[in-house]
Amino acid sequence: MKRWVVSACGLSGKDAMKQAAVILTGILVLLAGKSTTAISREPFHLENMTCSITSASMNGCTGVPTLHSGILTLSKEGTFKLKARYEGCFMVENVTKSGDFAASFFEKAMSLELLTTRTTGMKNALSDFPGTLGFAHLNYDGLDGYFIDISAVIRARGREMENVIVTANLQCTVIDDAARTAVKADRLSFIQKGVYK
Repeated sequence: MKRWVVSACGLSGKDAMKQAAVILTGILVLLAGKSTTAISREPFHLENMTCSITSASMNGCTGVPTLHSGILTLSKEGTFKLKARYEGCFMVENVTKSGDFAASFFEKAMSLELLTTRTTGMKNALSDFPGTLGFAHLNYDGLDGYFIDISAVIRARGREMENVIVTANLQCTVIDDAARTAVKADRLSFIQKGVYK
């Protein structure tokens, strides 16, 4: 059988060995190159985070409100909450969206896909119909990156495409339990002083 395969390829024993070595080396190189960018589903120190979102200045206005700014809170349990300001031509909406996210971990960054399961403050939106909000790309060093909001395209049912896919700057900070407790304590003291409710 071995001789038949070699003769069918038209190679002598020595040439066949060289060819096999070249093929094997090529496969190993491909696998080595792939391993640096392969997706890992294992958590990479995923912590509770709060992220500020600021969109780049846009030319003109849009018929569908698009993401302008906001605060994105990510939970290490895989849930998120977005409090954001959406702006369009003669329209402003203060929106709250919440849901789940799936994380893919790479060598130097993570990618998050956000699925909205609850929306409030947005006109003509189904409040509890699940839909993809967008994608976040976050570098491990500096916890900075970008956020791509595609919800306006979905909301417009694809009829309006110009300037509605927003790529915004993303800057995150880790919130540990001690910091969260301190924030709650500060908020309580401000409420007691009547600063805000």
